[in-house]
Amino acid sequence: MKPGLRIDALRVLGFGRFSGLTRDLGPGLHLLYGPNEAGKSTLLAFLRSMLFGFEKRGQPERYEPAHGGAFGGELTLTTHAGPLWVRRIASRRSSEGELSVRDAEGKELLKESLESALAHVSRELFFDVFAFRLDELAGFERLTEQRGASEALVAASMRGARRLPEVMDQLRKSTEGIYKPNGVKPSLNETLKALEDVQVRLRQEGDRPARYFAEKERLGALKEEQRTLEADLLETGTGLERLTRLEAALGDVAALAQTRAELATLPALESFPEAGESRLEEGLHRRRNHRAEGARLAERLATVEAGLERLSAPSGVRGREEALSQALGAYTEGAALLRALPSRRAALAEKQRQVELALRELGLPVDGPGLLALDLSVSVRVTLEELALRLGAAEVAHREAEGAWARAVSERERLDGALARVDAEVSTLPEERTSRIRQQQAGLGRLRTVRAEMERLSEQRAELHRQFESVRTQGEPQMTAAVLPTWWVPAVAAMVVALAVTAWLLAGNGVGALCLVGGLLLTGVLELARRRVEAARDADVEAQRARQHWRQQEEERLRAALMGLSAREELLHRELLSAASEAGLNLVATAADMAAREAVLADALERAGRREQLQRERETLHAEHAAARREEHRASDAVAEAESRQEQLGTELTALLSERCFPSTLAASAALTLWRDTAALRQRLLDVGAEEAALTVDAQVCALVTSRLWAEAVVAELLPGATEARELDAGVMEPLASRVATALEAERARSLERRTLEERRHELRAEKARLDGLCHDEEAALATLLAEGGSADEETFRRRAAQARRYVELTGRTRELSHRIEARTGLSETPARQALIDVGGEQGLRVELESLRDRQAGAQERLKAVLTERGALSHQLEQWENDDALAKLRIVEESLRARAAELAKQYAADRLTLALLARARRRFEEEQQPRVVQLASEHFAALTQGRYQRVFIPTGEERELRVGDGQRDWSAAQLSRGTREQLYLAFRLAVVRDFGETRGALPLIVDDVLVNFDPERAQGAIHLLARLSEHQQVIAFTCHPWLRDAFAAEGACVQTLDASTSEPPAPVSVLKAG
Repeated sequence: MKPGLRIDALRVLGFGRFSGLTRDLGPGLHLLYGPNEAGKSTLLAFLRSMLFGFEKRGQPERYEPAHGGAFGGELTLTTHAGPLWVRRIASRRSSEGELSVRDAEGKELLKESLESALAHVSRELFFDVFAFRLDELAGFERLTEQRGASEALVAASMRGARRLPEVMDQLRKSTEGIYKPNGVKPSLNETLKALEDVQVRLRQEGDRPARYFAEKERLGALKEEQRTLEADLLETGTGLERLTRLEAALGDVAALAQTRAELATLPALESFPEAGESRLEEGLHRRRNHRAEGARLAERLATVEAGLERLSAPSGVRGREEALSQALGAYTEGAALLRALPSRRAALAEKQRQVELALRELGLPVDGPGLLALDLSVSVRVTLEELALRLGAAEVAHREAEGAWARAVSERERLDGALARVDAEVSTLPEERTSRIRQQQAGLGRLRTVRAEMERLSEQRAELHRQFESVRTQGEPQMTAAVLPTWWVPAVAAMVVALAVTAWLLAGNGVGALCLVGGLLLTGVLELARRRVEAARDADVEAQRARQHWRQQEEERLRAALMGLSAREELLHRELLSAASEAGLNLVATAADMAAREAVLADALERAGRREQLQRERETLHAEHAAARREEHRASDAVAEAESRQEQLGTELTALLSERCFPSTLAASAALTLWRDTAALRQRLLDVGAEEAALTVDAQVCALVTSRLWAEAVVAELLPGATEARELDAGVMEPLASRVATALEAERARSLERRTLEERRHELRAEKARLDGLCHDEEAALATLLAEGGSADEETFRRRAAQARRYVELTGRTRELSHRIEARTGLSETPARQALIDVGGEQGLRVELESLRDRQAGAQERLKAVLTERGALSHQLEQWENDDALAKLRIVEESLRARAAELAKQYAADRLTLALLARARRRFEEEQQPRVVQLASEHFAALTQGRYQRVFIPTGEERELRVGDGQRDWSAAQLSRGTREQLYLAFRLAVVRDFGETRGALPLIVDDVLVNFDPERAQGAIHLLARLSEHQQVIAFTCHPWLRDAFAAEGACVQTLDASTSEPPAPVSVLKAG
């Protein structure tokens, strides 16, 4: 297996639901397990996108980040050329994203380095064979349904050569589009049909002089008939137009007579006011509204007067609002202080009791005044703090020294075990030099390369032989003699002259001259055709000479090329002997022998490299072991020194406590705490004294405020029967303050309401005066309007208004009908009536119109027919006068012949190419296909536990993929779904293995492709994947616990994906059985 590409780690910056995900992979078999929607398919799409680019925008496989942010990720790869770091980030310029490739040193590389690491595999082949899902496992089934298993095998086994079936399909379509034996639409069929039609038309052409003169006489008769018809149509159209206009005015004349009769029955109303009735109704409506508004204003004015009388009652608060507000404000400011006095007194007593209790708990032989007299200076605290810090530092140093000693002992014991393990592994590996093994591998690679080169040379030599034979066997068509001999032209001319003389003798001078002219024209056409045929024949002779010269040059070139290939083959034979000797193989070694030798050399190289690595590791471990021993001795000395320092500081602390009369048994931290508690208790005693003095002052201020508010309330008659309170506490003063505030608010509300009512009374009186004036104005306007309409009351005015509206309407209608009659007929009312009487009234007019219309229609139809026939005759005569159809048909015939020859040449080239490709495909199937089929048979037998023993392609036209069990055969369509998927999986694994042996191992990535397998066959498939992972990386995804257990049993590295969050936890690896 050739070294290829391996994914060591992945990092997702933003892809689908993942953000910041990191996974470490490596060689061997890996399984990523997680429930549904954990992101397994997303990770598969991520690996595809990192290697080959993102899908186009709008595609579901693009997986843009669900929460925004960076879109892309990174991969760490191991390739045959060294480590690679690949990063791809989406951009607006390209849907595939921006690719960055770096080596192990961080140097930027070209994008082609990633393609080289992928062995230049195409995106489609990688998705179909190396990274696929369950629904894509049936991709090979669709391929076989469209093209057959034979072409599918060739397309897959040729390492991505999927253009072969497409090219063959295109060639088949091209040949069918050019020619079909029984076809009609192909290009060559259409060209041949058109050539046949042209030849038929040429045979149909004949002499046309007699027909020309007959048609000329008929054209003169048609012109005379056309002039007569046009004059008749002009006269008929004039009369029809006049009667039509009279017919259009019939209804308007009758309506005008009725309108004039009705207008004579109405009185003269020209001076009636315009829109008088609407003006009357508007005036009446305004008068009613003004009277109703005046009544409502009177009611509202009475209500305002009653309210002012109610607010004029006397009050004890009125006049003392300012004094009460000041007293209430002072109380409000000190109310919180007054309410807090009892609680503050209780809190002060409690604090005094707590201080005395805390003093007793300290255990010091002093009371409160004695505590205040104690010396609690800062110097004592500083000394205690310094001792506490030094003791703490000594304890920390002691613990660190003990930890360092324990770590040094543990490290030395670990190095002892590592040295023993390395020595044991080195003893199991043989002593071989890596340079010798690499030399043999290089020779094996040269051997395979030289063999492939020799095969290509053989194919090239065979192709050159075929071309040489083809050039030699090409024949030239024999040139024909002249189609039209030269003596034909004078012979035809003599015949024409004889015929013209005969016609002149029989029919006169005109016919004789016409026959002579026609004969001479035919003789000229014949001479022109003869010259063109001769020119075409001369061109064919020159082309034949050029082709013969080209064949001679081509034969010389092919001979030289064959000699060069022979020399090159001799050199390759020598290089083959050298490479075989260097690789340790004989010249007849097969591909399987070379693959086995390559596997042996790879294994030997790996063991030799492992031995050198272990030797270097052993030297490093020896150096680390000596350093660990030295570190252990230094840590032991540090522990002894830390213990001595602790004893010295303890003695110093005991002396200090004895001098300050503190208990000598206290630790440094306890002594420092005792000093702090004593100082805090002394400060609390001082705070209690200050608080007691402040409480006395606040009590005096509250007494002054409450007495002032009580006195003001008594004066304002808010406390009837009370003169002075003996104890003005918060319980008494709170209701009093509320009563004072309520009284002040009520007095302010009454004052505001009184001012508002006075302003409202003034506004209502002004509005009432305005309404009275409006009512008087409306009465005067109504009287004036009735006088203008000549009416004494409103009812008479309304009747005259209706008559005036009808009078105006009839006057306008009369004017409109007169204008319409004049516009339609061009006559005024009186001449129009007289014209109707002259034609016999309405009935006579309609009869006359019908007669004229029938006459006009008949004349128009005849004129149309005459014009059509005259145009056709004129066109035909013009064509005959300028007749060059025969020459044009000859030109079309020659062009069609050339087109047919070109299409025939293209058809022959496509058919020849198709035959060569088919032969190349059959040869490839015979030489290369058995390797893939054999591997597929082995894998399918392992997957089905021996149920089916082989996979084969029978000979025949269809060549579909079939399987057999030794007794009968089945096609893929006859198998169950699970077995059919196992067959396609076996075929893919065979292609993957063959690809790895010939071009380089690539990682195999599968997503839940075993769900339709039963447990036994699924176990067999996992075992097959584990065997494959010994030579190349295999990554699988699943959501089924039983598959996870089966993978773990085969030694897979299992990592779990969490479906609850897009920020995955740290990777969890489960390693079992190797």
